[in-house]
Amino acid sequence: MMAKIVTAMHKTPESAPIVFNGERPPAKIYVVLGSEALKKWYPGMHGSPGQWLRGRDGEDVLVTYSPEHILRFGTVTPAVKKIKSDMWTSLKGVMQRIGYSK
Repeated sequence: MMAKIVTAMHKTPESAPIVFNGERPPAKIYVVLGSEALKKWYPGMHGSPGQWLRGRDGEDVLVTYSPEHILRFGTVTPAVKKIKSDMWTSLKGVMQRIGYSK
């Protein structure tokens, strides 16, 4: 799922503003995939999917759903479609903030 998202953003895993694992590379914008990632990378911060936060170094941080959370549902219901749509809308917002346009 993340490979599809990164490809749709016209990025590679190395250049996407999404931290998969390892160290957090320097950037002005980060996408945090789920509450567990938020706790790991930004301890003490709280946010909901789709919410933008300000990181400790002044960087923009987008909280969105974890792909694992979405895939856990299995059956695609209207509620799951809404979650996917919300996630994609959030990621398009990231692309706008970094100045990407088709």
